Amino acid sequence: MRKTAFLLVICVLVCNMVPAFAAENKVVVGEQLAFQEGSGPVIINERLMLPLRAVSEALDATIYWFGEDKRIQIVRYDTLLSLQIGNSIMAKYEIKNGKAEPKENIEMDVPPTIQNDRTYVPVRAISEAFSATIQWDNPNRTATIIPVIPKENKLLLSEVSYQSDGTLCAITGVICKDASTGAFYLRSLQKNLSGSFDRVNFCTPSKTSISTDTSYSEYITAYWQEQFGTDNPSGTVVCFTGINTLVEGVQHLLINKTTTGIRSLGHYDAYMRGLSMTYQTFGSEDAPAPTPESTPDNAIDEW
Repeated sequence: MRKTAFLLVICVLVCNMVPAFAAENKVVVGEQLAFQEGSGPVIINERLMLPLRAVSEALDATIYWFGEDKRIQIVRYDTLLSLQIGNSIMAKYEIKNGKAEPKENIEMDVPPTIQNDRTYVPVRAISEAFSATIQWDNPNRTATIIPVIPKENKLLLSEVSYQSDGTLCAITGVICKDASTGAFYLRSLQKNLSGSFDRVNFCTPSKTSISTDTSYSEYITAYWQEQFGTDNPSGTVVCFTGINTLVEGVQHLLINKTTTGIRSLGHYDAYMRGLSMTYQTFGSEDAPAPTPESTPDNAIDEW
């Protein structure tokens, strides 16, 4: 479940280009946010920097890394930020009308940097770009970030087919894979009144920054590996934010790196137990028959 508000409290020591995380200092996002050894906050040119993954967790954002040009994209519902290692200009986009539209360029005091094989970004610039409030307590060397939770267009899976093409939505469901077609889809957490699960298939772009003919299986396998560390995250409950789009007359949810946000909420069984909701163990339920329109070849161009 999404928290309506939380505080990110960062206690740091004065330093320059060295880690600023000591045993007595802590980072809190509702509960303590753990850092790997050597990956705590740092101060660079008097600006607080956090590891990219910590920023993602703190702000409920999805991170995309483009290694060839050392570029980063951060998606949080209706906002996309584009940054590049060593570049002090951050581009901000608004996700609407089915794509990411340029909004403004933001000049950062310190550009993103790589230290000890980890990417660090300026926490103030990123936070304020997502409309968060940040306060600095200099005597205690403490930064307090109060994020603003965006008002989302929360939909049930059963409602997706009634939306116009390119609608930005927020949906919670469990990722599943159709055994007969290999297509991935998002499934409702519980059965509907007719005794079946609601489902909407994912589609992927065919045109990307590195290929004009990217296959569904190639793209989605790489996407799952990047986000979940596996090529088959079936059984994972996620909060999906992004747009729907028509493929051969059927509404799909588009997985790409410019409009899609996706956050794991844990495995289905544990998630449902935590909510004290009625459920069948994942994999034991009868899945509905696949629709003939939904195949792994469904793909559209990526912005």
